[in-house]
Amino acid sequence: MPRDSALTSSDVRGSTLTIVCAPGTGRYAVARLLEQHVDARLTDLLGMLAACPKAGSPGVYDRCEETYEGLAAV
Repeated sequence: MPRDSALTSSDVRGSTLTIVCAPGTGRYAVARLLEQHVDARLTDLLGMLAACPKAGSPGVYDRCEETYEGLAAV
């Protein structure tokens, strides 16, 4: 169940989580994410996993546009 209105990795219904970013796409096994990051918020995981050089950009228009693809959550 979401805590503080945020979805966590245990809320994901599928077996994989896909992140899409301009440099590429990454797929992650949800079970492994739970092992490594316990029950992290998906918003926090996105920044950690995308590893985009633009993720920490101070410019609003130069930031990475990483997102989850086909997220099936509760």
